Amino acid sequence: MSFTQRYTAHLGYAPPKFRPQFLESVGTTTPTDHVENAAALGMAGIFDPWALGRDRRELDEIGRALDDNGLSSSSIVCVPADKITAPIWTDRSSSGRSRLDRLIKEAAQAGHALGSPALAVLVAADPDRTDIEQQRADVAANLRDMGRLTADFGISLAVEPMTVLPNMLLRNLTEAVEVMNAADAPGVGIIFDTGHASITDGDLLTALATAWDHLSILQIADMPGRVEPGAGELQLVELLTSALVAGYTGLIDLEHYWADMTIDGERAGIERIRSFEALVDAAVRSHSSTPVQHW
Repeated sequence: MSFTQRYTAHLGYAPPKFRPQFLESVGTTTPTDHVENAAALGMAGIFDPWALGRDRRELDEIGRALDDNGLSSSSIVCVPADKITAPIWTDRSSSGRSRLDRLIKEAAQAGHALGSPALAVLVAADPDRTDIEQQRADVAANLRDMGRLTADFGISLAVEPMTVLPNMLLRNLTEAVEVMNAADAPGVGIIFDTGHASITDGDLLTALATAWDHLSILQIADMPGRVEPGAGELQLVELLTSALVAGYTGLIDLEHYWADMTIDGERAGIERIRSFEALVDAAVRSHSSTPVQHW
């Protein structure tokens, strides 16, 4: 039974174990087995944020499995996990730009192998600098430069603001939008993560309106606990309905684990997602005769 929307199942997003979302159901950590499981569930693709930790052989295997099953790949993080908190995006020195150029080119090649639409950008502050506004200006300039590079691979950049990692420079959607406006570059957008936005920006519908003009990818997690939609307290039906009515057609990453981390919990979680989607579909249909919302 296919889903109406373009959901992706993840291959592990939380360090240090990077547990695949359907570990109990699939029974292995082999990525291609999880690709086939996503296809069997009727999903649109997979989300492998830390793909840069895989060797090229494994990336090629995942890419072939996606092609064979008619699935898509969502974004991958633009640097390896051990470099996430390094201040690479704030560095406009010649050596810094050369390093960033090399890292982004490597990531773009990996993303191209998977067919990913975007590289996820997490921006750390430079702890040796106190000039926050200048750092953000430097990030905007680097995004503009790197956006031109990734465009050659048919890939965009997507900034994800958050506070769950230490020393983040872009901590909420307002700050991210300010940098997007300063960059003023095509192919540079924002990842809207409901879990992060609920912590950093408050009301999700207001936060979505803030980010809308730069929206690249939606990531869904209910809170508290980053669990499946319907297992928490967030207004996810209203959030996704608003995005779809306003014209969002991209991937929807299910970036969560389960309220119950057993095989029965995974199965119950899928049924909860199907119930969530049924509510969204009904809400979207109720808006079909009304004008599309613009922010």
